[in-house]
Amino acid sequence: MRHKYLRAILRQNAGWFDKNHSGTLTTKLNDNMERIREGIGDKLGLLLRGCAMFVASVIIAFIYEWRLALMMLGVAPTTCLIMSFMARVNFASSAGFRIEKYGVLQKMTSTTMKELAGVGKAGSIAEESLMGVRTVQAFNGQQEMVDRYAAELSRGKAFAIWKGFWSGFLGGFFFFVLFSFLGCGMLYGGYLLKVQIIKTPGEVFIVVMSMLLGAYFLGLISPHLMVLLNARVAAATVYQTIDREPKIDVYSPLGRRPDRVTGRVVFENVHFRYPTRKDVKVLNGLNLVIEPGQTVALVGHSGCGKSTSVGLLTRLYEPEAGRVTLDGEDVRELNIEWLRNTVGIVQQEPCLFNDTVEGNLRMGNPHISMEQMVYVCKMANAHDFIVKLPKGYDTYIGDGGVQLSGGQKQRIAIARTLARDPKVLLLDEATSALDAQSESIVQSALNNASRGRSTIVIAHRLSTVRDADKIVYFEKGEIAEQGTHEQLVALRGRYYELVKAQQFVPEAEDAEEEIDLNEPDPPAGFQMSRHSTLTDSKRSGYDAFVRGQSMNDSFGQHSHTAEQDAENEARALEVKKIMEEDGVISAGFYDIYKNATGNYHWMLLGLITAMCRGLELPALALIFGYVFEAFTMVPWGADMMHRLCMAVIIFSSVGVGIMLFQLLSSVFFAIVSENLAMRFRVQSFRNLLFQDASYFDNPAHTPGKLITRLATDAPNIKAVIDGRALQVIYAVTAIIACIVIGFVYCWQVTLLGIGLLFLLATSMIWLARTIMNKNIELIKNDEAGRLAIETIENVRTIQLLTRTTLFYSRYEAASKHQKRSELAKGIFEGINFTISQSFTYIMMCLTYAVGIHIIYTEQKTSDNVFRSIIAMLLGSVAVMNSSAYFPEFVKARTAAGLLFSMIYRKPKTGDADKGEKVTIRGNILFDDVKFSYPQRPRQPVMRGLQFSAQRGQTVALVGPSGSGKSTIISMLERFYDATGGFVRFDGKDIKTLSLNHLRTQMALVGQEPRLFAGTIKDNICFGLGEVPMEQINRALELANAKRFLSNLPAGIDTEVGEKGTQLSGGQKQRIAIARALVRDPKILLLDEATSALDSESERAVQEALDLAREGRTCITIAHRLSSIQNADLIVYVENGKVRESGTHSQLMHRKGRYYQLIKKQDLAT
Repeated sequence: MRHKYLRAILRQNAGWFDKNHSGTLTTKLNDNMERIREGIGDKLGLLLRGCAMFVASVIIAFIYEWRLALMMLGVAPTTCLIMSFMARVNFASSAGFRIEKYGVLQKMTSTTMKELAGVGKAGSIAEESLMGVRTVQAFNGQQEMVDRYAAELSRGKAFAIWKGFWSGFLGGFFFFVLFSFLGCGMLYGGYLLKVQIIKTPGEVFIVVMSMLLGAYFLGLISPHLMVLLNARVAAATVYQTIDREPKIDVYSPLGRRPDRVTGRVVFENVHFRYPTRKDVKVLNGLNLVIEPGQTVALVGHSGCGKSTSVGLLTRLYEPEAGRVTLDGEDVRELNIEWLRNTVGIVQQEPCLFNDTVEGNLRMGNPHISMEQMVYVCKMANAHDFIVKLPKGYDTYIGDGGVQLSGGQKQRIAIARTLARDPKVLLLDEATSALDAQSESIVQSALNNASRGRSTIVIAHRLSTVRDADKIVYFEKGEIAEQGTHEQLVALRGRYYELVKAQQFVPEAEDAEEEIDLNEPDPPAGFQMSRHSTLTDSKRSGYDAFVRGQSMNDSFGQHSHTAEQDAENEARALEVKKIMEEDGVISAGFYDIYKNATGNYHWMLLGLITAMCRGLELPALALIFGYVFEAFTMVPWGADMMHRLCMAVIIFSSVGVGIMLFQLLSSVFFAIVSENLAMRFRVQSFRNLLFQDASYFDNPAHTPGKLITRLATDAPNIKAVIDGRALQVIYAVTAIIACIVIGFVYCWQVTLLGIGLLFLLATSMIWLARTIMNKNIELIKNDEAGRLAIETIENVRTIQLLTRTTLFYSRYEAASKHQKRSELAKGIFEGINFTISQSFTYIMMCLTYAVGIHIIYTEQKTSDNVFRSIIAMLLGSVAVMNSSAYFPEFVKARTAAGLLFSMIYRKPKTGDADKGEKVTIRGNILFDDVKFSYPQRPRQPVMRGLQFSAQRGQTVALVGPSGSGKSTIISMLERFYDATGGFVRFDGKDIKTLSLNHLRTQMALVGQEPRLFAGTIKDNICFGLGEVPMEQINRALELANAKRFLSNLPAGIDTEVGEKGTQLSGGQKQRIAIARALVRDPKILLLDEATSALDSESERAVQEALDLAREGRTCITIAHRLSSIQNADLIVYVENGKVRESGTHSQLMHRKGRYYQLIKKQDLAT
């Protein structure tokens, strides 16, 4: 089912993902699947066993005396009615019927569906927080995210407590009915004995005991039935996705696959609105023609529809009117996999996977040779930095490429696309994260790669599109201007204004040497396309593969090899080693319960009521002894009937007590379990958000793995504090009371029973340790969970790369490995179950044998021996019933240990609240700073970095990608600490300052802006709480965001979607800038803050930032050098050292490295 669910998710269209957050989907994959697994696992077997036991008992009873059996069979309809009622309570909202039809159900809002919804939303919050943990930390938003997370869990908690109430009431009511019928059965059996229809009391006991055991086991299936019903509800939501047929089906084999592609793309009167924002029209009658081999650049303001056009061409979405054609064929008539293999795209925010560099490149073309791979990497200017990585092309780059800089990630993404040799090339801000020199080299390579193929370029940095065959200016979803660079400049219209905004102030002389931009020679057999048509007879083997064979099919056939198995095994061992070093805390039940602060009164009340409820079986033993005495009153007459009438009253009274105590204990433990599970979840989540960045760099601590732990471990801990724990408390109480009763009436039989109990306990403890070790092994090797989350998180990129089958097969292979471990664990659980279930029958044989001997030797009377035997037998029944929950308890201990390791881990940066809280003036000094990332200790990023920023200064950091610029920002935010030297604020070592206080004085705008689900206002005020609207409006004006907000129907209350997917890249960037400015920080950190903005917006925002910088220190990183020419100090960083520094004018006169960068971007030259 996991496989089907993930496959169904990979199949869905982009519009569906706009409405279904990836966090909710991953929660369903973890939490819902865990509930389904429980429902169709051993609990289903126990449920069937209970039903079979009931049927067999009824048959035996009817064989001995059908009249008495028929009378007692009246308990069955009541049981069925109660179970039906429980099903309706559990499934009220999901089954689709109106609740008011069922009277009392009108108040039963405690449904599993609603509980799951709350948990799903909480999971979504956890995912986006951990995926964007640096943004959360930079804005001190940890507590806000924790509050959101707790609020969603609280909603699910309320429903779960109500469910506990009804579960306790209905379960207790069943036992009241059972005991009442039991008393009546004894009375009716006595009557049949009196009138000589039944010949001996033994027959009465056989029938009554058979019916008792059958009904008792039927009643005990109610917890298992609840698990099964929970699984049914969980499965309903999962199957909604599995059964959904998307309009755009990536798995569909339908559609044409033309043999020839010339690359003529036409947009014919295209209209479009996003499914989640029907009130905003993005494209309004777009008409555009891209001729074969032509390079067309799309420019214009952020949010004007440029990226949307690319999405329509790749069929992420479909137009609501008009059509998009490729070589005259409507793209909706083409096979979608063929289309996406024909059209290659490099997106604005590059998505890499937790694999090696080589593995990421093979996502573009699985059959590319090493020589060809090096060639495309050289074209993308990536080869040089790749070979400097610890293991070169075999280096793992971490979750989302976290081990690489933004520019390095973008170059690998470009190389990946070039490896596909597409006939239509789409470049959506493909070089936005590159430094000027890399951009110049890569742009030259892209220009060469564009020859002979149709290319659509989206760019805000106009130096990259000046040589395009046609430049199209978008405005409000329509074409406002189009022509060549020279034509549009001569027109002096909107495009001309953008060009002016990106020209540099003239400096010195222009005649300079140029960097060699010659394209590397391609390897033999690998020729990038140069012609507008394909000639089959001249295709290389590589080109034939790209055009003629489904890459998905190829991956499906060859993905699971022995080599890949060895690779997965090696990665699993690496993660296991890290987890062992990290430490999994050994947690006992006491460790879990001692965390119940504030719930001890509920726990005490629950324990008392549960112990009273657990006296059921001992009471039954005493009542049976009382009835046994009645049947010994020969002749069987009035005295016997009077005594049996009293037994009826006693049975019914005990039934009332059971109903009351089960109801109360169920409610009390539901409160404790939900509160404690929520506390563990919230504490774990809170502590994770305060961890340093190196913690998340560890392969064992990827966001995907941590999200899985939060989703599964907290529910698993509930086993020792919810209804399952109640069953064990009932059993323990019953065993102790039965032993006491047994000693009172016949110590010999009881001593035998205790010996057998000791042997059982010893074997179960040994099995517990074995199973717990197996559980830990499973968790350490949970590669399937990590893969699933990575797949869902990056599903759009996977679909565009047509790698859905690859990721599905990888998940399938990882799941099979995990399945083998699960089966090994299941063997031990099966042994445990076998021993516990056979224990009752072993006890019965031995105690009856010893009891008969004692009676014959006249050591004890028969009624006393009978009471002792019954007490031991009922005690063994209690053991047998509670043993079903034994694996759950083992799992709970393992889960507690993992959660405690997250809760108690101290970040390397220390307590965020501790330290000096001095007034920050804004003087910054990097004093001989040395640093290496923890995962790459032998590769220094900073090699004695030395520079300073005085209060109120703007310091710009420039240099090649990967030179350490973003690391400087990370160290100022204390995501990492220096391994040598000092970072100082106003002369004080940064490590001595309060981290929370320091971050309140700074504001960060990152290279890839991270927004969170919620409104635009929520994102601007993130981490601040309530902010006056006047202050918000001022920040929006400074960020040049007011204009696009005025075009949104809901304005500032517009939902941005998960990760801001409902906004364009430029719109997200402006909201991120407003989020920083609303804080009025003393220090402003800008890491490519305007990289996603169009020229006009950039100029306006840059002017605003220039004003905002007044009176505060600003550290800015920029590859678009026009944005930093007015900086007080420009620092050129290369290989972790300062190579040049000075003002723009000073560096231009030196004509060094900085001057070379300027010449590459100046549109005036």
